Amino acid sequence: MAALEKIRKRAAILTIVIGAGLLAFILEEAVRASGAFTTDTLAAKVGDEKIEMQEFQNLSQLRQQERQQQDPDNKVDPAVMQQQILQEVINEKLLDQECDEACVNVDGAEITELMIQNPPQSIQQVCQQTGMDPKSLFDFIKNPNADPNDPGLQQVKALYESEAQKMATQLKQFKLASLLMGCLQANDIDIQLTKEESTVYDVTFAKLDYSTIDDNSVKVTDAEIQEAYNKYKELFKLNEEQRRVHYIKIDVDPSAKDRAAAAAKVSKIYAALQNNAGISGIRSNSEVVVDSVVTTAKDKQVYGAKVENKEEIYNTLIASGVGACEKKDPTGRDRNTFLYKFTSQYQSIDSIGIDVVSVNGPKARQDSVFALLNGGMTLDSLTASKNQNIMVQKFDGRSYARGFQLPDTLRQKVNANASGSFFVFQSTDQGAAFARVAESKPAITFYNIARAKYVDYPSEATITQLQGNLQKYVNKYKNNIAGFENEKNAKAAKLNVIEEVITPATTQLGAQSSQFGMMPGIPESRKAIKWAFENKPGSISQVFTEDESMFVIAVDEVYKDYTPATDPQIKQFLTEMIKSEKKAAIAMKQYNDKAKDLAGYAQLFKTQVDSAQVTMGSQQMLEGMVAGRIAAMGKNGIGKLQVIAGRNALYAVQINKVDAERSSKLDNKQVAMQYRQRHFPIQQMFNAILQGSRKIKNNLVKFS
Repeated sequence: MAALEKIRKRAAILTIVIGAGLLAFILEEAVRASGAFTTDTLAAKVGDEKIEMQEFQNLSQLRQQERQQQDPDNKVDPAVMQQQILQEVINEKLLDQECDEACVNVDGAEITELMIQNPPQSIQQVCQQTGMDPKSLFDFIKNPNADPNDPGLQQVKALYESEAQKMATQLKQFKLASLLMGCLQANDIDIQLTKEESTVYDVTFAKLDYSTIDDNSVKVTDAEIQEAYNKYKELFKLNEEQRRVHYIKIDVDPSAKDRAAAAAKVSKIYAALQNNAGISGIRSNSEVVVDSVVTTAKDKQVYGAKVENKEEIYNTLIASGVGACEKKDPTGRDRNTFLYKFTSQYQSIDSIGIDVVSVNGPKARQDSVFALLNGGMTLDSLTASKNQNIMVQKFDGRSYARGFQLPDTLRQKVNANASGSFFVFQSTDQGAAFARVAESKPAITFYNIARAKYVDYPSEATITQLQGNLQKYVNKYKNNIAGFENEKNAKAAKLNVIEEVITPATTQLGAQSSQFGMMPGIPESRKAIKWAFENKPGSISQVFTEDESMFVIAVDEVYKDYTPATDPQIKQFLTEMIKSEKKAAIAMKQYNDKAKDLAGYAQLFKTQVDSAQVTMGSQQMLEGMVAGRIAAMGKNGIGKLQVIAGRNALYAVQINKVDAERSSKLDNKQVAMQYRQRHFPIQQMFNAILQGSRKIKNNLVKFS
């Protein structure tokens, strides 16, 4: 036990050292909005490397266009996307700077090998559609004799280069993380501590929650809060300026009158769709947006501008026959009415596998190879010739392409040449590609369905009324921020006041982090955040109006170096902590040594005896500080009853068994690896570590 006590003391020292190191090493991410820059032409600065605003805007525009092309229907708040792109650029520069200093290199041969052996999903899809394997696709893209003006080639080449760049970034991250992980070595004390953390303690206990003690029995003074704040002040240190604000947001939705008018208009549009051939009845209607989707009876998705899950409405249309129409009305805050019409159907090969032969050179050479292929020459014989001007790609039984996903010209050629003869897929004066259907699945029926969308927007009268009501409230409390933020005043006006702390990197009011990433907030609210950083405490903004919401914001306080003790959340946190400590003292005085066994304490606590398995290295049912006390008792505590005051409850605990076999099965090398993975999960911490490797300044709030 003496050795264990030394380890625990050493562990406490290590925790302090590690904590201090991580404070400087891990997260120093953004910014001081007040005068951190000597010029307003910078979007950001990473170490000594500057990111000029013009440079960033050009890059941002390019990447936004790429994302729009990949997913045209995904409407992202521009401020959110811009901040995401800036963070990507910052991460890229951090990674490059760290790799340069650590002499971590990634060459083209490594990337090519990875792209061929483990291609990204988008490249796999291209291979399926073209009938090529990744190696052949790479050769096709790098072919010096390919037509540089071929739009299909340029599109595939751009996609390939984009994915290769992502692959290079991932490989850099892996190499750098591996190098960093190799620098972390566990010493003897770390190994012993890790073994102790793996020990399992079987315990039984009775618990008294402090919530059973009346809050009125404990009083917390401002002096006590300040004392606790001073003790834990470093927990509230800020890496960037923050501002506490209150805002009011109202939804701008169509009124009941607006929806009635929209329903009448949709009825006329629907009748025009039903009573005319195809979509001729609505084709010229500027109030609807029409697209086309395709599916089969067996497909679980519909394919069009964007792949979507197949709703039952499509099956209903198919069952009803060509010309059938259906309508889907909006629900909740949704403004979109969708109208559907089954317009046509056709038979085509379901899916195909293609053999491809590429020939570099003039027409005479192309014609010669084409004649040989259709004269009976096998692909194996052609491959055996090892002619560098000829490349053969044989279908391998996996690279199927769906028939309806092929370009119209290719699908027509495939359908016309289903017999297995070679046909000219592509031809120029510099080279050609010949293809044949090596294998196909039987022809099936494809269904074309037109889909029209009508959006019900609120009328100008509705927008004016909503804005007038909010402006009236703002005018009433224009010079009285306390009145503006008063919940009773807001409720009387049928409004809600929301409190939030924002930073220069906040992209939307109301956005929240979760285990799935950032949950979105109020779209287009970045302008209000920018306003808040440009105005003094006590200021109330004008009404900001957007398509789906209106909002007004008020600035309460500016937090620079530390979040103060007066901050409502900090004050609440400290108050609850002090209350718990006082309730713990009350409970210990009332119950300690008042029973002889667990059953007696359970009776005093008016609860039941429970059981748990406690390990220091993983989550457990009991509080961390209580688990620590149990581990400190170790085997000497078996059978002994002890009352322990936790943060949230009083525990009467008895250790029944201590199992150390789990850790004894591992040698020191395995335990050292376990220690590194548990205490330094590099892969999860990688971006945070990069953020702390350089001083970063984010100036984007000035350009919002």
